[in-house]
Amino acid sequence: MPRSSKKSRPNNQPTEESNSSTTSGSDNDEDQNELMESNPQENIQIDLEARTPIDTDHDAVLYFLEQSFGNSIKKSVLDLKQLTTQLITQQSCGSVFYQPLDSTMDETDDEDDEAPVLGICSILRFDQQHNKQLQSWLLDKCSDKQQAKHILQSSKCGLFINERYMNIPADISLPAIRTLREEIIYPIDYWIIHAKLRLHKSDSNTIYYMNGEEEVFESHSTVSVDYYPVQSSAGEWTQRRRIMFVPSNKLDQICLEIEQKLKQ
Repeated sequence: MPRSSKKSRPNNQPTEESNSSTTSGSDNDEDQNELMESNPQENIQIDLEARTPIDTDHDAVLYFLEQSFGNSIKKSVLDLKQLTTQLITQQSCGSVFYQPLDSTMDETDDEDDEAPVLGICSILRFDQQHNKQLQSWLLDKCSDKQQAKHILQSSKCGLFINERYMNIPADISLPAIRTLREEIIYPIDYWIIHAKLRLHKSDSNTIYYMNGEEEVFESHSTVSVDYYPVQSSAGEWTQRRRIMFVPSNKLDQICLEIEQKLKQ
């Protein structure tokens, strides 16, 4: 079972940036698709801990954003590297998940031997003053939904970043969401959920949420918008994205329903 505790660690000095995340993005997508086709339902049992993101997490966090938005998105449309930097430097909120290398070892014994980041739970604030590029991107995707456009233009919104490797159990999501809510220090009217969906080509009426807990958010959303990513077809599966607008005052009920869902 994942652990709910969160460790706060000082930011390390930035290291020389690696190109491994951006150059291998398509390979990682192919690996994910192969896993999805071979056994899309199987979860692995793993013990996870959470901590504040640090500079050396940059490539991992960027990978998760590419997994959500697509690694072919142009910088002029949505600068994922800039969003990655913001997720790391905002410090006030957000967690990354990792598997401890050795729970009996003092973490100061080997600072260079970092455990790989397996997921992230955070939020990016945006409105007329903050992250205008993100707001513009969402307005473009929601151009046919007047209600969605009105929310984006008149409300304080936060883009919920909820990404992890496939087959990491959803158990980690609930304590992470609850911790994130406690850490947010600015007002947010709506949580914007950018959910990854998949449909089997033989049954396009059945939709699977890649992160199962996000289906609970959908049931409480005011409005939602679907779109297909650039690379939307992989083998027997078709990928789709769903942008959901969830009022912040629904979060208590959502957490309760996620808790019930995880007990099933």
